[in-house]
Amino acid sequence: MEKIDLTKDFACRLREAMLRANLSSSRSTSGVCIHKLAEITGYSVQICRRYLRGEALPEPTKLVEIAEKLHVSPGWLLFGDSHNHNPVLTDYIVISKNLLHYIFSHAAALYNESPCGDDVSDFLLELIADVSQITTNSEEQAKKIIDLALSSVKHFNH
Repeated sequence: MEKIDLTKDFACRLREAMLRANLSSSRSTSGVCIHKLAEITGYSVQICRRYLRGEALPEPTKLVEIAEKLHVSPGWLLFGDSHNHNPVLTDYIVISKNLLHYIFSHAAALYNESPCGDDVSDFLLELIADVSQITTNSEEQAKKIIDLALSSVKHFNH
């Protein structure tokens, strides 16, 4: 595989990982925000732009750091290798918002006497979007925020 192919393929997977991590931008032609990548990695906007254009590959330590920030394996990010398993990834799932909304809508009927429409599903999707923006390494802290949001809904619904 030529270097040019590797850098272009890396750029495509980097864009895909950024979209999965909600680092998108409607203003960018690539669909992702270079500034957000620079912010989460601490790298310059210029080098992030070169990565996304397929003009450069990160050094091995930077590749690992980028992969960790985007919750993908370094092997997949660089080579598309699905066998390079990153143990951190076992705690994450990827599902479309539409499918998740469908699950919430239909599961709500299991717990409620009367249908509640899309209100619960919409609330849960918004909560998930908000929680995904929390930048904390503490799962306990995130759980406290989730509990607070859920208890506030209970309080206002009674």
